[in-house]
Amino acid sequence: MISIITPCLNIITDGREEYFHKMMDGVHLQVFTDIEHIVVDNGSIDGTIGILKDYQKKGWINRLVSEEKRGIYPAMNRGLQLVQGDYINIMNTDDYFIDLDFLNDAVDLFSKNKIDFIHADRIIKSRTGEPDFIKRGNERQAFFRMPFRHQTMIVKKEIFDDIGLFDESYRVCSDYKWVLQILLVGKIGYYLPKTVVCSLDGGASFNRLKCIEEVTKILFECYGEKYGLTIEDCQNIYLRRISDALFLKITTNIKNKKIVDSLTYCYEQEKLER
Repeated sequence: MISIITPCLNIITDGREEYFHKMMDGVHLQVFTDIEHIVVDNGSIDGTIGILKDYQKKGWINRLVSEEKRGIYPAMNRGLQLVQGDYINIMNTDDYFIDLDFLNDAVDLFSKNKIDFIHADRIIKSRTGEPDFIKRGNERQAFFRMPFRHQTMIVKKEIFDDIGLFDESYRVCSDYKWVLQILLVGKIGYYLPKTVVCSLDGGASFNRLKCIEEVTKILFECYGEKYGLTIEDCQNIYLRRISDALFLKITTNIKNKKIVDSLTYCYEQEKLER
């Protein structure tokens, strides 16, 4: 069984109701049907609860939890505490599956490969009429920016059991810390080169300054401090401002090949773009 977790807050006033219905269709019209859908409402006050209860009556929401507003990661964690499935996906209210074979493909890949999670591509739809574009999963980017998004990931439940829940001290980038944690302990991913999700641009991580602050701290916490990098070094890594001096420091200090390879990729790509 696959458990889908959807954190939810004020989809009507935030202009996400249309996408919420698309999300529900994308989940429940999948070829793979052994699905548990858990929705955690984070204190909606605009009529969202009525929409959720209608879907619950329809049988499309298996567990509906209502709690006070605490943030997106506490809502995700509440859902994770309730899951019964073997695999987990976290789907936001303004994202939706466009590949109705994705869950079926994922289960098949898990059965044939020794892997811990699957990730794929997504298409980003602009709120302001800009052209859509595709964001491809790329694990080589992992140690300087988010390599893939949780909406495109199917993860074995046991990985959450091993690593733990999302760190609620972060407000917008805790999922990035969790991805770094699973990669640093050697969990094995599988990249499926298909566009499986459509996302509305923006979202929780749209606050650029907050994103810079949190990712900088995450890089420092997950590997920077261990290998003698400063907070400023970590911010420059995230902003892709790796100078020759910082690159020398990285290759001299860091003993983890995965991290060095990722930051070398960043450094070389940045040089090409100069």
